This record gives sequence, structure tokens and C-alpha cells, in this order.
Amino acid sequence: MVRRTLAVGVVGAGAVLSARALLRPQLETPRRLVDWEDVRRIAVSRTGDTGRGVGINAEALEAAYMEMAARVAPLMTEVTQVPLTAYPRFIALDRRGFIDANLGMVQRLLAPVERIRANVPESLATGVSRRMLDRYVGELFGLMSRRVLGQYDPVLALEDVPGATRQASALYLVEPNIAGIERNLYLTGTDLRPWLILHELTHAWQFELHPWLGEHLESLMRGLMVDALSADGETLLPSRQMVRRLPDTVRGQVHTIRHVQAVMSVLEGYSNFVMHRAGRNAIRGSERLEAAMQQRRRQRGPIERLVLTITGLEMKMRQYEVGEHFAAGIVDRAGLSTLNRVWESAEMMPTLDELRHPEHWLRRAA
Repeated sequence: MVRRTLAVGVVGAGAVLSARALLRPQLETPRRLVDWEDVRRIAVSRTGDTGRGVGINAEALEAAYMEMAARVAPLMTEVTQVPLTAYPRFIALDRRGFIDANLGMVQRLLAPVERIRANVPESLATGVSRRMLDRYVGELFGLMSRRVLGQYDPVLALEDVPGATRQASALYLVEPNIAGIERNLYLTGTDLRPWLILHELTHAWQFELHPWLGEHLESLMRGLMVDALSADGETLLPSRQMVRRLPDTVRGQVHTIRHVQAVMSVLEGYSNFVMHRAGRNAIRGSERLEAAMQQRRRQRGPIERLVLTITGLEMKMRQYEVGEHFAAGIVDRAGLSTLNRVWESAEMMPTLDELRHPEHWLRRAA
């Protein structure tokens, strides 16, 4: 019993000493929250590209994309009821280009967080957590580079840099992935690219014609990522103050996250609704395209399903379905003009409960 007590004491003391060693500040200069070069290396290694393939002809593809966009834009207006007369140009990306574009988006969003993080002393613990985060983000971007077909970048930022020119928004198509599903799901002879462009163009309509939307999302993310850490946006809150505020912070963040999920469901579901409703009679092979996308979702292996669940991408996939079901439900009950009221203001956005029960939003909207 004495030996056991001594053993427990030794283990406990070792744990305390190990914790102190992990948390002890080191003299080296504080590093960034994420090692972006390491993240990119990990992500690129997961693209599945051998490096010996033929590159894409970006200039020719982008010219073709813009012609397709001009053709499908009037189809979008049938649902949106307000035309999008000017929109960002479509950019053709390979998988590495997709990774670089998304690294730029995330770095832009995390800039104020990294500035706050710079005031935290380096320790073994921060080094371990950084390596884990690098691995996680790199694996996530690598997976997305193989799955994503198109993307709209509204260029959100959590801070305004004095004198800096605001970067223009952009529309991306990941050509190797599009060509891959066109080949693997036997979609040659369909209007696959115009169909996808219709979805992404609707995202441009959402943000370009409703500036409040981007500002609202920036404000929500600033509250989640910056305000919870710092009172002035520069220095980390003292640990005691952070602990004291923790219950209120968590409650506020849960509420904000639920609201962000609802907004994202509307964004994705509405774009899918436009793609399916407007494209059904004007997009060649639209029924084949819808069936192929459902088949693509069913073909995920168990490991990929696990990764999608852990990373939250599975939730994003469900946002398409929930949001589209809401859009269809509102149109069936009250018409397109009523559905388009969601773009009036942040207050008109449905809650998660209203997304599942469109009649609740209709009562409030009335």
C-alpha cells in the first residue's frame, strides 16, 4: 500500500512537472497561430495529383465560363426576380490553385486573431497545439480540393486595414474535379458546367446585390473569433476575466453559431433551389445531373464519411437540403416574392426552427 501510494505520488508529481514544462514560456519569438507553409504542404500532398498531369488552359476555360454565365443569368432572374447586371469573373482553378485561394481566405479572416495570439508567450504546449492544428487544416483543405466543384469568395474580412484596397470578390470553378465527375458519372453531353455556374452565380447575386449580408456575416464572425478573446482587438483578455465571462461567452457563441448555420443554409439552399428550378427546363440533361449528384453523395466510403462528420463538412452538405426544402416550402405556400423577402435584412433571415418549419417563418414574415 505504501509502495502504491508512493507510486501514485511520483506519477502525480511527474504530471505536474510535465504540465509546468509544457506551459513554461520559452524565450523564442511568438510564432503564428498556424504555420501556413506546413498547412499548404500537407494539403497539396492530399490532392491526389501526381504532378505529371497536363495543366488546365485557364484562359480558354475562363472565356467559356463567362459565355455560359451570360447564358444562364436570365434563368436565375426567373427566380430572383431582380437581375444581376454585373458579377465577378469566373476563375478556373486546379486543385493547388483551390488550396491557395482558400488559404488566402482563411488568412484574411484570421489576421486579427493572429495579432492577438502574437502576445501569448511560446511554450511546448502552444507548439504541440500548432502542429495539431496545421495537420487538421491541411488535411481538411486537401479533402476539399478533391471534392469542391465551384465556390464564390465574397472576400470577408474581420478588420479594415487603413489604406488597403478591398480585394474584389471572385467566382471559382475547380476544373479537374468537374472533369472527373463528368467522366466518372457519364455526364458528357450534359450542361454540367452551366448548371454549376448557375449555382455559383446565385451566390454572387446574394452578396453583390445585398451588401448587408457580407457585413452581417463579418460581424458574426468577429464576435465568435475576436471579441471573445480581446476587449480591444489587440491584447488577450486576462485569464481570470476570460474565465469569469466564460458562461456568457459560451451562451452567446452557441446562439451566434446557430444563426450562422441558419444563414448558410439559406445561402446554399436558395442557390440549389435556383439551380434546380430554373435549370430544369433550360439546362441540357438536368435530371441526369440531379441524379448524378445524389449518386456522388451516396458513393462516399466510411473513412470519407467519418472525416466529413469530424470536420463539419457533413453539416454543410445538410445545409443544402434543409435550405432548399425551406425555399420550396415557402414558394409552394406563398410564391417567389415572399421567399425573396429573406434578402431584405438580417432580421428576415429564418431561424433553424423556421427552416424546419417554413410556416413559422411565414407567420413572422406576415
